[in-house]
Amino acid sequence: MKTQIDILNSERTQLSRYDLITYEHLLAESIKSIINFSSYSLYFPRKIQSLEAIWDAKEKKLLLPLVMNNKFYGQFVARGVTIRAPKTLVSTLPAVATLALEKIQGVKSSITNAQNGLFTRDYLHHAANREISMIREGFHLSGERRTAGSEEYRATVGVVLLDLSGLRSVETEFGHLFAEELAVQFADSLKSVAPEQAFVCSSGDYEYAILIPAGTSSACRKIAAEAVRTLRSVQKVHSITEHRVGVDIAAGYAAFPQDFEGAQFELKSEEQSRLLLRKSRIGAGVAKRLGESLLIPHVLGFNRLLHEGGTIREVLPVNRVVVDVGGAMGAREGQRFSIWSNNYDSTYANGVPADSLINRHPLYKGELVLMEVREADSIAEIMHMGDPTWAVEPTDTIKLLPEEKGIGVTVEKDKEAEQLDSLTGLYKHRDFIARFTKEREATDSFALALIRLSRIPHVQGGAGEQVLAEATQQCRDILGNDMIGGRYGLNSLICFYPEGKPEFVQILFNELCERLLTNLGIEAAVGIFCYPYLDYRKGDALECCLKALEYAMLLPVPRVGILDSLALNISADKLYSKNDSFGAIEEYKRALLADEDNTMAWNSLGVCYAGLGRPEEARKHFEGALARDEDDVMALYNLGHISQTLGNFKAARKYYDNCLLHDEKHFFSIIRLGQVNEMENDFSTARMFFERARALEENKPLVERNFARLCMKEDNPDKAREHLHQALLYNPQDAVALELMARIYLDGGEDPEIAEVLARQAAALRPDFKGAWLQLARALEACGKKQDAHQALVKAGEL
Repeated sequence: MKTQIDILNSERTQLSRYDLITYEHLLAESIKSIINFSSYSLYFPRKIQSLEAIWDAKEKKLLLPLVMNNKFYGQFVARGVTIRAPKTLVSTLPAVATLALEKIQGVKSSITNAQNGLFTRDYLHHAANREISMIREGFHLSGERRTAGSEEYRATVGVVLLDLSGLRSVETEFGHLFAEELAVQFADSLKSVAPEQAFVCSSGDYEYAILIPAGTSSACRKIAAEAVRTLRSVQKVHSITEHRVGVDIAAGYAAFPQDFEGAQFELKSEEQSRLLLRKSRIGAGVAKRLGESLLIPHVLGFNRLLHEGGTIREVLPVNRVVVDVGGAMGAREGQRFSIWSNNYDSTYANGVPADSLINRHPLYKGELVLMEVREADSIAEIMHMGDPTWAVEPTDTIKLLPEEKGIGVTVEKDKEAEQLDSLTGLYKHRDFIARFTKEREATDSFALALIRLSRIPHVQGGAGEQVLAEATQQCRDILGNDMIGGRYGLNSLICFYPEGKPEFVQILFNELCERLLTNLGIEAAVGIFCYPYLDYRKGDALECCLKALEYAMLLPVPRVGILDSLALNISADKLYSKNDSFGAIEEYKRALLADEDNTMAWNSLGVCYAGLGRPEEARKHFEGALARDEDDVMALYNLGHISQTLGNFKAARKYYDNCLLHDEKHFFSIIRLGQVNEMENDFSTARMFFERARALEENKPLVERNFARLCMKEDNPDKAREHLHQALLYNPQDAVALELMARIYLDGGEDPEIAEVLARQAAALRPDFKGAWLQLARALEACGKKQDAHQALVKAGEL
């Protein structure tokens, strides 16, 4: 018989009191499989209570001590219990609780790395998939059925990945055990800087990751910078050589949905979770290569790869180069980059040697445009050289240029310099921009169209160019031989049409898309900007085309999108998702200038102003939406919510009631009506609305949380505790439920350390949540941490 290794004895996988809250549902299920009860709760007394089970026959209440390996964790209180032979059974019941604890320990061991105490890679994928699934629920239209089992929603999730590959050299020089001990120190330090709500995981060999629920790109950047600073300061002294050993650490980060685009949104959530990890890994790899030269040393986000992470890898003949930005980094054909170099001879270099170029100020060399984008690199064409005598060299850095900038926007005076592609008859990108700049000044109206070809039949070599030539001919057949067209990367065309009437242009390009699909099997999306439009200048045409193209790619076939109010609405939504509220407001206002009956823009503007703490302005915009569509459920709900925020409960009730007249199953209106009645101390009516919301089986954590708050106001903390347990079972990252649970533990005189952990996690999830900081201050005070409690009170006072 083979010897079995006990993996449960690892110090890193031992249970803590907080684990009982995390796995509370599993504890209850395990005990209920043997002892039937109607309700239960967990208690964490400060002192060890009786190690024997206590049975109260009158109240049908059973108190089970939670003891394992001679360690007392707390008490499990079961209610509605019937024991037929109490004298015989009560003495054996503590063993039931011990078995349940052992089951929980087994579960924890299965998802925890026994060496460093971090979550495993499989659990990282599971948690990321869950967060992304909740975000995808928000993609559903209002009133659309939700995915079965969806209980909560998110706006974003982020991953920070730390590259510890330097541990390989530590293993070689100092031994595997020493390297493993150093890796454990890194893990402990990483847990100390990670937010309370984050999952710190071992994502691979020599690699740690932090999954941050509700983490934006800016939050990930701050966490990554702090993690790199902390881990790079960690050193371990080798006992024999007395060397202080550390490792070069680099971090990358990515966020969903901000760093995803196009067809990536159509992938399964399981695939998206792994892609999110891959994007952050790419950022970490580039950060490791560029090191101190980055804006934040050794830290690079996926959204900054094209702005900071590109370099020239190889110089090719005929003015071409290979750059190390590819499709995996978000690059696409037609993007333009400026070229910079630190490698130069100058009296202004201040004595910095040529082999140490980090502190040198980079100098501009020229510009290039991507022509062929591959997975990990791209082939680009040099468009312009600032100094023809200073050649482009490998290791020169490249930085993405905004679409409206670059040397290509100037008019090229020398017509002989214009070169047409011999096969397609199209201008090169630079020459097209020069010709377009000249032609647009000669007309008062025009259309600029950007045509993206997708799902092109698989071809190799010159056959790909032949397909593009045939697509160009289809354009000429419809738009005329005088069409001015150019290349915009390998799979895109751009054309100027001297006719600015949207209705006419729409018909032409609809026909073009149909012909491309029928004759060549090519699916196309066309973004069109028709000038004049609103206050846009002629020089804004290309940027507007890109906005229209994003809109077109969301449309059914034929995918032809003209920049209009809806396209501007989508562009504003994109800005809002990136936390650019002021930019979104300006774009929503343009959408309203284009179509003042765009109720989505009215509502979205109201949401922006509400988020900025300007409820009166928000209310005016919600009223603007309702004035244009009295049946707009979104506007009715938003007006009810803003009225409730302003304390006008009568108006709030009226709007919620009207909302339910249009949609009797509008979940959030029912919840808000319950809250309004609760605020007016009409608890029975509030309970009726919460029961009604529960019957819809939607967003269960929110329902349980509201029941808990109601029970607390009715002086029934035990029942409130049960509801909060359920809320945290559905959504462990519910900041309000965590704050309420901390309050119950403190009010009941239980272990303040548990309350501190709960309140600290709530404050980390919602730094603007004043109640979380107040409960944290109470918990710290009870733990004797006077100075920390004072700081928490100061933070609460600032909110």
